[in-house]
Amino acid sequence: MAEVLDKNQISRIFRDARKHQRIGQIIRRFSTNKDDIRQTALINLDLSDRRNVLELGCAFGAFTEALKGRLHPRAKITGLDMLAEYESFFLDACARAGYAGEFSAGGVEQIIKYPSTSYDLIICSYALYFFPDLIEDIARVLTGDGFFITITHSEADMRELVDIIKTILKRNNLLTDNQRLPIENIVGRFNAQNGGALLQKHFGRVQSIDFKNTLIFPPGEINYFLEYFQFKQSFFLTETQTKKQNIIDELSRELQNKAEKEKSIGMCKDDIIFIASQPLEAKETA
Repeated sequence: MAEVLDKNQISRIFRDARKHQRIGQIIRRFSTNKDDIRQTALINLDLSDRRNVLELGCAFGAFTEALKGRLHPRAKITGLDMLAEYESFFLDACARAGYAGEFSAGGVEQIIKYPSTSYDLIICSYALYFFPDLIEDIARVLTGDGFFITITHSEADMRELVDIIKTILKRNNLLTDNQRLPIENIVGRFNAQNGGALLQKHFGRVQSIDFKNTLIFPPGEINYFLEYFQFKQSFFLTETQTKKQNIIDELSRELQNKAEKEKSIGMCKDDIIFIASQPLEAKETA
Protein backbone atom coordinates (compact mmCIF):
# COMPACT_ATOMS: atom_id res chain seq x y z
CA MET A 1 0.00 0.00 0.00
CA ALA A 2 1.30 3.46 -0.88
CA GLU A 3 2.42 5.38 2.16
CA VAL A 4 1.93 9.02 3.01
CA LEU A 5 4.78 11.09 1.58
CA ASP A 6 7.67 11.85 3.88
CA LYS A 7 9.05 15.35 4.47
CA ASN A 8 11.76 15.05 1.84
CA GLN A 9 9.24 14.08 -0.83
CA ILE A 10 6.92 16.92 0.14
CA SER A 11 9.83 19.35 0.08
CA ARG A 12 10.77 18.31 -3.45
CA ILE A 13 7.22 18.92 -4.66
CA PHE A 14 6.74 22.36 -3.13
CA ARG A 15 10.28 23.79 -3.07
CA ASP A 16 9.70 25.81 -6.24
CA ALA A 17 7.52 28.57 -4.80
CA ARG A 18 6.91 30.29 -8.14
CA LYS A 19 5.84 27.04 -9.76
CA HIS A 20 3.51 26.45 -6.81
CA GLN A 21 1.97 29.87 -7.41
CA ARG A 22 1.53 29.11 -11.10
CA ILE A 23 -0.37 25.91 -10.30
CA GLY A 24 -2.68 27.97 -8.12
CA GLN A 25 -3.29 30.26 -11.08
CA ILE A 26 -4.13 27.27 -13.28
CA ILE A 27 -6.65 26.03 -10.72
CA ARG A 28 -8.33 29.44 -10.58
CA ARG A 29 -8.36 29.79 -14.37
CA PHE A 30 -10.13 26.49 -15.02
CA SER A 31 -12.43 26.46 -11.97
CA THR A 32 -16.17 26.64 -12.49
CA ASN A 33 -16.51 28.26 -9.06
CA LYS A 34 -14.82 31.66 -9.38
CA ASP A 35 -15.27 32.67 -5.73
CA ASP A 36 -12.16 32.96 -3.56
CA ILE A 37 -12.52 30.15 -1.02
CA ARG A 38 -10.44 32.02 1.56
CA GLN A 39 -12.68 35.07 1.34
CA THR A 40 -15.67 32.74 1.61
CA ALA A 41 -14.19 31.34 4.81
CA LEU A 42 -13.89 34.80 6.36
CA ILE A 43 -17.03 36.50 5.11
CA ASN A 44 -19.24 36.11 8.21
CA LEU A 45 -16.55 36.43 10.87
CA ASP A 46 -15.74 39.58 12.85
CA LEU A 47 -11.98 39.41 13.32
CA SER A 48 -11.44 43.10 14.03
CA ASP A 49 -10.04 42.42 17.50
CA ARG A 50 -7.66 39.62 16.47
CA ARG A 51 -4.03 40.52 17.14
CA ASN A 52 -2.08 37.26 17.34
CA VAL A 53 -2.48 35.15 14.23
CA LEU A 54 -0.77 31.90 13.22
CA GLU A 55 -0.81 30.41 9.71
CA LEU A 56 0.18 26.75 9.59
CA GLY A 57 1.76 25.40 6.42
CA CYS A 58 1.70 29.00 5.23
CA ALA A 59 3.65 28.60 1.95
CA PHE A 60 3.43 31.98 0.16
CA GLY A 61 0.74 33.33 2.48
CA ALA A 62 -2.39 33.16 0.32
CA PHE A 63 -4.65 32.83 3.37
CA THR A 64 -2.77 35.57 5.22
CA GLU A 65 -3.27 37.96 2.32
CA ALA A 66 -7.04 37.32 2.47
CA LEU A 67 -7.03 38.82 5.99
CA LYS A 68 -6.38 42.33 4.65
CA GLY A 69 -8.53 44.87 6.47
CA ARG A 70 -10.10 42.26 8.75
CA LEU A 71 -7.77 42.19 11.78
CA HIS A 72 -6.77 44.66 14.47
CA PRO A 73 -4.48 47.26 12.84
CA ARG A 74 -1.58 46.16 15.07
CA ALA A 75 -2.05 42.47 14.45
CA LYS A 76 0.96 40.23 13.91
CA ILE A 77 0.85 37.14 11.71
CA THR A 78 3.30 34.28 12.20
CA GLY A 79 3.77 31.81 9.36
CA LEU A 80 5.10 28.30 9.91
CA ASP A 81 6.34 26.15 7.06
CA MET A 82 9.07 23.58 6.41
CA LEU A 83 10.59 25.38 3.43
CA ALA A 84 12.76 28.47 3.90
CA GLU A 85 12.18 29.32 0.22
CA TYR A 86 8.76 30.70 1.13
CA GLU A 87 9.94 33.29 3.66
CA SER A 88 10.14 36.30 1.32
CA PHE A 89 6.84 35.36 -0.34
CA PHE A 90 5.07 35.08 3.02
CA LEU A 91 6.47 38.34 4.40
CA ASP A 92 5.45 40.09 1.17
CA ALA A 93 1.92 38.74 1.67
CA CYS A 94 1.90 40.14 5.21
CA ALA A 95 2.99 43.53 3.87
CA ARG A 96 0.26 43.51 1.22
CA ALA A 97 -2.27 42.59 3.91
CA GLY A 98 -1.01 45.49 6.03
CA TYR A 99 0.22 43.56 9.08
CA ALA A 100 3.50 42.76 10.79
CA GLY A 101 4.78 39.34 9.84
CA GLU A 102 7.17 36.70 11.08
CA PHE A 103 8.20 33.48 9.36
CA SER A 104 9.77 30.27 10.61
CA ALA A 105 10.96 27.37 8.48
CA GLY A 106 11.16 25.11 11.54
CA GLY A 107 8.01 23.25 10.49
CA VAL A 108 4.55 23.24 12.02
CA GLU A 109 5.65 20.71 14.65
CA GLN A 110 7.18 23.51 16.72
CA ILE A 111 3.64 24.38 17.80
CA ILE A 112 3.91 21.66 20.44
CA LYS A 113 6.37 23.93 22.33
CA TYR A 114 4.17 27.03 22.14
CA PRO A 115 2.48 28.28 25.34
CA SER A 116 -1.23 27.62 25.71
CA THR A 117 -3.68 30.32 24.57
CA SER A 118 -0.99 32.08 22.50
CA TYR A 119 -3.11 32.93 19.45
CA ASP A 120 -6.62 34.26 18.96
CA LEU A 121 -6.77 33.16 15.30
CA ILE A 122 -5.15 30.17 13.60
CA ILE A 123 -5.54 29.52 9.87
CA CYS A 124 -4.51 26.65 7.64
CA SER A 125 -5.39 25.96 4.02
CA TYR A 126 -4.73 22.72 2.17
CA ALA A 127 -2.14 21.46 4.63
CA LEU A 128 -3.80 19.93 7.70
CA TYR A 129 -3.90 16.48 6.09
CA PHE A 130 -0.10 16.48 6.47
CA PHE A 131 -0.32 16.92 10.27
CA PRO A 132 -3.77 16.01 11.67
CA ASP A 133 -2.04 14.72 14.80
CA LEU A 134 -1.40 18.37 15.75
CA ILE A 135 -5.09 19.30 16.08
CA GLU A 136 -4.91 18.84 19.85
CA ASP A 137 -2.04 21.34 20.10
CA ILE A 138 -3.80 23.73 17.73
CA ALA A 139 -6.72 23.77 20.15
CA ARG A 140 -4.35 24.17 23.11
CA VAL A 141 -2.56 27.27 21.77
CA LEU A 142 -5.84 28.92 20.74
CA THR A 143 -7.51 31.37 23.13
CA GLY A 144 -10.91 30.51 24.57
CA ASP A 145 -12.63 32.94 22.20
CA GLY A 146 -10.36 32.15 19.27
CA PHE A 147 -11.09 30.65 15.87
CA PHE A 148 -9.31 27.91 13.98
CA ILE A 149 -10.16 28.13 10.27
CA THR A 150 -9.01 25.33 8.02
CA ILE A 151 -9.69 24.54 4.37
CA THR A 152 -9.33 21.05 2.99
CA HIS A 153 -10.36 18.80 0.12
CA SER A 154 -13.25 16.44 -0.34
CA GLU A 155 -12.45 12.74 -0.27
CA ALA A 156 -13.45 12.79 -3.97
CA ASP A 157 -10.80 15.39 -4.81
CA MET A 158 -9.38 14.76 -8.30
CA ARG A 159 -11.27 11.45 -8.40
CA GLU A 160 -11.38 11.42 -12.21
CA LEU A 161 -7.60 11.72 -12.47
CA VAL A 162 -7.08 9.17 -9.70
CA ASP A 163 -9.28 6.65 -11.52
CA ILE A 164 -7.49 7.15 -14.85
CA ILE A 165 -4.07 6.73 -13.25
CA LYS A 166 -5.12 3.63 -11.33
CA THR A 167 -6.48 2.09 -14.51
CA ILE A 168 -3.21 2.74 -16.35
CA LEU A 169 -1.07 1.41 -13.49
CA LYS A 170 -3.13 -1.76 -13.21
CA ARG A 171 -2.92 -2.24 -16.98
CA ASN A 172 0.88 -2.11 -16.63
CA ASN A 173 0.93 -4.39 -13.58
CA LEU A 174 2.17 -1.56 -11.36
CA LEU A 175 -0.80 -1.49 -8.98
CA THR A 176 -2.97 -4.15 -7.39
CA ASP A 177 -6.70 -3.86 -6.74
CA ASN A 178 -6.27 -3.15 -3.03
CA GLN A 179 -3.54 -0.50 -3.39
CA ARG A 180 -4.18 3.21 -2.98
CA LEU A 181 -2.34 6.11 -4.54
CA PRO A 182 -0.34 8.43 -2.24
CA ILE A 183 -2.92 11.21 -2.78
CA GLU A 184 -5.69 8.96 -1.47
CA ASN A 185 -3.76 8.26 1.71
CA ILE A 186 -2.85 11.91 2.22
CA VAL A 187 -6.32 13.40 1.72
CA GLY A 188 -7.76 10.47 3.65
CA ARG A 189 -6.14 11.75 6.82
CA PHE A 190 -8.23 14.95 6.98
CA ASN A 191 -10.98 15.76 4.52
CA ALA A 192 -14.55 16.98 4.15
CA GLN A 193 -15.93 13.63 5.23
CA ASN A 194 -13.89 12.99 8.40
CA GLY A 195 -12.56 16.44 9.31
CA GLY A 196 -15.56 17.50 11.37
CA ALA A 197 -15.33 14.46 13.64
CA LEU A 198 -11.58 14.93 14.10
CA LEU A 199 -12.05 18.58 15.09
CA GLN A 200 -14.96 17.86 17.43
CA LYS A 201 -12.61 15.88 19.66
CA HIS A 202 -10.87 19.13 20.58
CA PHE A 203 -13.38 21.93 19.90
CA GLY A 204 -16.80 22.57 21.38
CA ARG A 205 -18.14 24.07 18.16
CA VAL A 206 -17.33 23.15 14.57
CA GLN A 207 -19.06 24.83 11.63
CA SER A 208 -18.59 23.83 8.01
CA ILE A 209 -19.11 25.48 4.63
CA ASP A 210 -19.14 23.38 1.47
CA PHE A 211 -17.30 24.79 -1.53
CA LYS A 212 -18.32 22.97 -4.69
CA ASN A 213 -15.98 23.26 -7.65
CA THR A 214 -14.93 21.48 -10.84
CA LEU A 215 -11.94 22.08 -13.08
CA ILE A 216 -12.90 22.02 -16.76
CA PHE A 217 -10.12 21.69 -19.38
CA PRO A 218 -11.08 22.00 -23.08
CA PRO A 219 -9.27 19.71 -25.59
CA GLY A 220 -6.96 22.51 -26.74
CA GLU A 221 -5.75 23.23 -23.22
CA ILE A 222 -4.96 19.76 -21.89
CA ASN A 223 -1.35 20.93 -21.60
CA TYR A 224 -2.39 22.90 -18.50
CA PHE A 225 -3.94 19.77 -17.05
CA LEU A 226 -0.69 17.89 -17.67
CA GLU A 227 1.32 20.73 -16.12
CA TYR A 228 -0.87 20.48 -13.03
CA PHE A 229 -0.35 16.71 -12.91
CA GLN A 230 3.41 16.95 -13.39
CA PHE A 231 3.72 19.38 -10.50
CA LYS A 232 1.92 16.97 -8.19
CA GLN A 233 3.18 13.81 -9.83
CA SER A 234 4.58 12.40 -6.59
CA PHE A 235 1.10 12.58 -5.05
CA PHE A 236 -0.09 10.09 -7.64
CA LEU A 237 2.86 7.85 -8.49
CA THR A 238 5.50 6.16 -6.40
CA GLU A 239 9.15 6.85 -7.20
CA THR A 240 9.37 3.50 -9.01
CA GLN A 241 6.35 4.32 -11.16
CA THR A 242 7.53 7.84 -12.05
CA LYS A 243 10.69 6.39 -13.63
CA LYS A 244 8.58 4.65 -16.25
CA GLN A 245 8.11 7.32 -18.92
CA ASN A 246 5.58 5.15 -20.73
CA ILE A 247 3.16 5.77 -17.84
CA ILE A 248 3.30 9.54 -18.38
CA ASP A 249 3.02 9.12 -22.15
CA GLU A 250 0.06 6.79 -21.75
CA LEU A 251 -1.64 9.21 -19.40
CA SER A 252 -1.16 12.08 -21.86
CA ARG A 253 -2.73 10.06 -24.67
CA GLU A 254 -5.60 8.93 -22.46
CA LEU A 255 -6.39 12.47 -21.36
CA GLN A 256 -6.21 13.87 -24.89
CA ASN A 257 -8.49 11.13 -26.23
CA LYS A 258 -10.94 11.68 -23.38
CA ALA A 259 -10.98 15.43 -23.96
CA GLU A 260 -11.59 15.07 -27.68
CA LYS A 261 -14.32 12.49 -27.17
CA GLU A 262 -16.11 14.35 -24.37
CA LYS A 263 -15.23 17.89 -25.57
CA SER A 264 -13.49 18.61 -22.25
CA ILE A 265 -12.03 17.02 -19.15
CA GLY A 266 -13.68 17.69 -15.81
CA MET A 267 -12.05 17.08 -12.47
CA CYS A 268 -13.67 17.32 -9.04
CA LYS A 269 -12.16 20.02 -6.83
CA ASP A 270 -14.82 20.13 -4.11
CA ASP A 271 -13.47 21.57 -0.86
CA ILE A 272 -14.78 22.39 2.59
CA ILE A 273 -14.17 25.13 5.13
CA PHE A 274 -14.16 24.24 8.82
CA ILE A 275 -14.46 26.97 11.45
CA ALA A 276 -13.64 25.55 14.88
CA SER A 277 -14.04 27.44 18.14
CA GLN A 278 -14.47 26.87 21.89
CA PRO A 279 -11.28 24.79 22.29
CA LEU A 280 -11.64 22.00 24.83
CA GLU A 281 -9.16 21.51 27.61
CA ALA A 282 -6.86 18.59 26.96
CA LYS A 283 -7.58 15.57 29.14
CA GLU A 284 -4.93 14.99 31.73
CA THR A 285 -3.01 11.78 31.33
CA ALA A 286 -2.84 9.46 34.29
